[in-house]
Amino acid sequence: MTTAHTPSTLRGLIALGLATTPLACQDDAAGTATETAETDPPATGTGDDDTDVLPTTSAGSDSGDDGGEPPPPGDQAEDCDAGDEAFIKRLIPLVQGRKPEGMREVLLLVSMIEQLDAAGVDGRAVVARGLASGPLYLGRWRQFLWEQLRINRIEIKSNLNCYSVTNGPNAGPELAKFIRDNDANGTSFGQKFSMADVLESSLRLDDLSPLYRADMFARMARPLSGANISPEEFEVNARSNFGEIFESAYLGRRSGCLECHNSEESVTYNPDPKQNHFWSIPGKFEAAIYGASKGRPEQELYAAFRVTGFTVEKGGVQAWGMSSCGGFDPGRGGDLLNIPGYLGGKLPAGQHLFDIDPLFKSGFASLAADGLTLEDNLDVGPDQALAYLTATNIVNNVWKELLGHPLTLAHNFPRNAKQREILQNLSEAFVADDYSLRTLITEIAVHPYFNVDAPDLCDTSTPYFLEPVYEPYSITTADPNRRGNNVGDRVQRFSAWVLIESAMRSMWWDLPVGQIAAQDFDYPAIDFLRDTGIFLKDAQNGFNGVDFNGLLAWENRLANGSSPGLKGACTGPLGQPCSQYEWIELMLVAASKTSGTTVRDLAAAIKDRLITEPVIADDGELEAIAAIMGLDPASKMSANDGVALEQGARRYAGLLFNTPQFMLSGVPSRDQDPAAIPKFAVAGTDTEALCKHLAPLILADTYTFTCSADGIKLAKK
Repeated sequence: MTTAHTPSTLRGLIALGLATTPLACQDDAAGTATETAETDPPATGTGDDDTDVLPTTSAGSDSGDDGGEPPPPGDQAEDCDAGDEAFIKRLIPLVQGRKPEGMREVLLLVSMIEQLDAAGVDGRAVVARGLASGPLYLGRWRQFLWEQLRINRIEIKSNLNCYSVTNGPNAGPELAKFIRDNDANGTSFGQKFSMADVLESSLRLDDLSPLYRADMFARMARPLSGANISPEEFEVNARSNFGEIFESAYLGRRSGCLECHNSEESVTYNPDPKQNHFWSIPGKFEAAIYGASKGRPEQELYAAFRVTGFTVEKGGVQAWGMSSCGGFDPGRGGDLLNIPGYLGGKLPAGQHLFDIDPLFKSGFASLAADGLTLEDNLDVGPDQALAYLTATNIVNNVWKELLGHPLTLAHNFPRNAKQREILQNLSEAFVADDYSLRTLITEIAVHPYFNVDAPDLCDTSTPYFLEPVYEPYSITTADPNRRGNNVGDRVQRFSAWVLIESAMRSMWWDLPVGQIAAQDFDYPAIDFLRDTGIFLKDAQNGFNGVDFNGLLAWENRLANGSSPGLKGACTGPLGQPCSQYEWIELMLVAASKTSGTTVRDLAAAIKDRLITEPVIADDGELEAIAAIMGLDPASKMSANDGVALEQGARRYAGLLFNTPQFMLSGVPSRDQDPAAIPKFAVAGTDTEALCKHLAPLILADTYTFTCSADGIKLAKK
């Protein structure tokens, strides 16, 4: 028996790599069109011989001319770090779902990193973990997790009272602790609570396992309906609906893919590491969960999600006392289909979720305490298999959110050794720190691939020095020197909610509405959210790419620099109450109080605010500014009409909203000249105010600090 467990340390995963592009599930079809004789490796063998264990190292040092994996850049990975300024610009939107508050905030946090480094600690890790806290972090990742769990925002399946209406016990970790430590059946927290409370409490506990356990019951309470079908047909459809979401949102598996791709074998496995493109994490996970690595009939797996006779409209047992998410009958009657159930083992007749939750409870607990326990033949207990696949699926989704590409193909297995290495090591860190989202985010942020610089600024042997973890099919290019990846492969559009929230928070406009009641179909600007890629419901499941229709919708709403009227929560300065006025209005007031302010200064302030580039590059840019604003950039602010100034400023902001610098993540702007930062600032966005908000959040009780208009000074307690 072996135990695979890696303790979590904030810099323990620095020797990892990146993500890949989802492709067809069936047999890696997108790759086989261009790659000959390709097969990928299972975790336990080829299916014919259990002694053929999955390779643990990537390709050797061949030239790559045979179409195999690209040669490594050398004995050690080549360094191409973009510096602390680029790190902060990348970090803030991804962790807190907003743009930096201009270069003042960027330079403040850079100074904090430098002083922490000088004190002998990892400044980037401390800052990343510190930003992964507080209301903005909670709000940003609440939306992310809701989308990962496929919570509908609109119409009847939104189940508003369960998923959006809070009842109170969410300001601390106690509720999540109770769920973590107790069975769903026969226990009660003692206070009214909903899934909205569970999510908030899980984030405050910094343990996602209670959220995933509770959501299985809450989603079963979502209303489902069927017209002109028999009760038996409804039951089949309902079980399939819940079962498919469970496989996708929890296990990261699909029954239809297991015949060709599972942890034990794959049609795309090759024992030669140079030709191998299937690198699963060792362990017979599917065999433990499905009873066979190639899966089993879906109706047997989905039987665990029995609806008829289990869910009740009134009364019944409430899981952990969850008051607004339905009741359940723990009895064994009412099974219309009488199909023997199997999930982690044979289920008793009249099976239901109360049979499944104990497996997750014990699996999450033992995995965190002891690590993944594998037998010599790589068998794994069904409880740990359920917990481990759920953990790796969370890790893969968070990596994709931060870096734009998953670490797997569409069949949810890595395609090369580096992808597997990253996924496995991050999963171990996540699990070992009790399913800590903050630890996972921090480990990804300090990964060397997170902050890679542009090729023209790197002293590397080739621009394509990264292993093929973003775009794994680069290994098939005719030019051997281009078979790796570079920073351009990770350029992505910000995910839809982050992109919209970044715009709203930059201008102090109202955020989007989170969810609406089933009877209220007047969702504000629903067409804008849909066309931008927000997940709204199962039939409109969102996207993160760029398309022509989405760009037109974005431009239509934001090009004039006015609020799109999303009617959600209000916004304002960091850590302060919502602003009565928009940022652009207050910026004009602040600028007017500074002697000699020009229209060019206003443009620089808007650029600084929206894309952290206060520098005006050249006369060509000034001509463009003049054309957009309809004002002479050299003219004094006081010499222009106030209405014309505001309209011109809004148009210029609208232009910047539509630039790649605002919409795309992956390559931040070059380091800026601090002298270009406008001398005026809106109250709450000046250096001292930012310091007073950020320093306590990041440094907590570990360091003493002083904040001033000049920045921050640290001293260890």
